[in-house]
Amino acid sequence: MALSSVEIKKLEAKIKEDAKHTNELTKISACLKKGDKAAAQTAVQSLRRLFLYFAEKGDLRIPDLSKTQDAVAKYRKWLWDNYVAFLDTMVDWLDDEDDNVQIAALRTLMDVVARENVFKGLKEEGFGNETYSRVVRQLVLSEEFNGELLSVFKGEFVAAYIDVQYYTMKTLAVILDATKTKPTSALIRNALAIMDMVTVPDTRDDISTFLVTPKMTEHDMAMAAKDDEDDEDDDEDDDEDDEEEAAVNANGKRPASSTGGPLKKKSKSASLYNPREHERAFSAAWIALLKHQLPEDVYKTVLAKLPDEIMPYLVDPILLADFLTDSYNVGGITSLLALNSLFLLMQEFNFDYPDFFPKLYALVGDTSLLRSKYRKRFFKLLNLFLSSTHLPAYLVASFAKRLARVALTAEPGAILFIVPMVYNLVVRHKECTQLIHRTSVMTVAEKAAEKRANLGVKNEVDAAAAKIAKESSKITLKGGKDPFDASTNDPAKTNALQSSLWEMVSLMDHYHADVQAKASMFKEKIRSAMLDMTPEMMDVQYDALIESALKRRENQKVPVAYERCTAVFGANDGFANVFAL
Repeated sequence: MALSSVEIKKLEAKIKEDAKHTNELTKISACLKKGDKAAAQTAVQSLRRLFLYFAEKGDLRIPDLSKTQDAVAKYRKWLWDNYVAFLDTMVDWLDDEDDNVQIAALRTLMDVVARENVFKGLKEEGFGNETYSRVVRQLVLSEEFNGELLSVFKGEFVAAYIDVQYYTMKTLAVILDATKTKPTSALIRNALAIMDMVTVPDTRDDISTFLVTPKMTEHDMAMAAKDDEDDEDDDEDDDEDDEEEAAVNANGKRPASSTGGPLKKKSKSASLYNPREHERAFSAAWIALLKHQLPEDVYKTVLAKLPDEIMPYLVDPILLADFLTDSYNVGGITSLLALNSLFLLMQEFNFDYPDFFPKLYALVGDTSLLRSKYRKRFFKLLNLFLSSTHLPAYLVASFAKRLARVALTAEPGAILFIVPMVYNLVVRHKECTQLIHRTSVMTVAEKAAEKRANLGVKNEVDAAAAKIAKESSKITLKGGKDPFDASTNDPAKTNALQSSLWEMVSLMDHYHADVQAKASMFKEKIRSAMLDMTPEMMDVQYDALIESALKRRENQKVPVAYERCTAVFGANDGFANVFAL
């Protein structure tokens, strides 16, 4: 017969009143397996209070197996076994279908985590990492970790307490590193959901709230103060630690400190107050995650987060080099999402990747990117990567030509970015101005230059060599032939500098008036000032173009056909029976 909530509370009071009624504990524990949810919830709270009561009395502690025949030892072992069974049930409840059951179990377990040392009979308080590791493992392995449980775990614990956050990342790194086979999609998604809860502290001032406040000794305070120095000093400390470990491994003895005493290892308390240690835990978890094969949607989500939310807090971002280069080689949207992170490695961490611009050039030729939801990101990054004045002229000319060629078939929103982009490339690199107004007929200046060159030739050998060089570099534009090779993805082999931007002239006759106006800039004299590439220019969609057109007021009547149309198709057309005006 199931107990009611009132009866459970009476049993709790009875047990606390006299230890001889401790056997009634099993009746309360049995309520955890019954169908009455209200009674089960009451039983959870009663058991939590009872186990804390026994722990404070000194009866609940890790059993001493050497005293199994002692009556008190048997009693304590029985009590400990009930406590362990209670924890097992709470961990199982985390995977229950009922949100209320899950949340009750989580809060109970986290209360145990905060007092685990008390439950173990220890004098000093400490974070219950043993129980907390089980909590994180169960949540990560859960098939459905979402909704109210995820919200409570984040709001009440991970985001609220810096030590919970720290041990969360440490535990995740261990779980992911220990997963040798291909992890399930649920494990990866749950791990990512938990990692998204973490906010890495920048300074010691950000480290203030703890579930279990660590006790700091004088040595810990000194270590924390030392760790509060800049990253350069932190790196030096790491080197000293490495040297110390090397000395221990070589001699079997720990070397003495500069003061003559033994070197003391940094305690967990000092680590919790050190932002650098939080970065290390954060880095270990992310590197462990990225070692595994990710589902496609998670893969793209991670790539999008890397440059702003992950890389700034990694201890050594260069560890992402292989992951990012492999992602960049995939092509399409995946390559686009890897662009920014890979560029950051090159720019800020001196990562050498010679194929960056050839791969970027190939990416520009992928017209599907111009229709994707990441188009604005692509345009923004492209404008950033090509903004350097130190890029070689052949490379800039190749990008200008490919962008211009792509614009011929792109939608108006994309063209309105591409045209100013090409214009700025020409302005920024004076060598590329030859791409404008190029014809197959030699100008007077070119003829004069050729005559001077011929007069400067001293012998027949030099004359023959000059003639061969001239013929090999001769620009052939007759018959509409463009020397630009659009088929190759090597910008060094496109012959772009020998071509012209005739695509801009074609766009002057585009059906959209705004595109015509933008392209008409190439008819005017090229200015020295570059055009402002605003974010709005990078994200022009059809709905904005249509809305703009609808707001436009016509000053005169729009010309139409002089004869009124009476049908979509002629009387003898087969489609006349299908469509009607």
